[in-house]
Amino acid sequence: MQIMEQRRIIGYILLALAAVVCLASNVWFIIKMPMGGEKVSHLILKTLPVLLALLATVYNFVRPGRTMNLKLDIRERRIKKVERDAIDPHGYGYIMMGAMSLFLTLAIAVDIMDKLGVPLFDKIPAGWCIVVLSVLTVAVVMWMSVKIAMAKRSANNS
Repeated sequence: MQIMEQRRIIGYILLALAAVVCLASNVWFIIKMPMGGEKVSHLILKTLPVLLALLATVYNFVRPGRTMNLKLDIRERRIKKVERDAIDPHGYGYIMMGAMSLFLTLAIAVDIMDKLGVPLFDKIPAGWCIVVLSVLTVAVVMWMSVKIAMAKRSANNS
């Protein structure tokens, strides 16, 4: 159980980093973007989905119990409720969801930089940092997906 708690802490750190990036990029956008309807529409269309995704991730972190999924059963011609764990028992899901949250907020930060007219690769180390972090988070998500599949396979074989 100790390893799962370490993975949960890593997931919380990634989630907190995603929240900081989201907050900083939106504050920077509010300060730098001139007033107008485009500013308000951009904030609503770009920030609201990120906030909803972060809230859904926080909800899964706080309540990692079992979830109900609907499954269509063709033989019996009905919809069944199938219960499954929200996060895998080994805790890889915490790291994966934290990394995906960070990747989502970094993608929105890149879009905000583009809207403000800040060149990403012109003497700005922040642009390179965002690209490197994005690649790393995608690699972490892929690796955690493989680890979850391997853990499920070994649990089924036991």
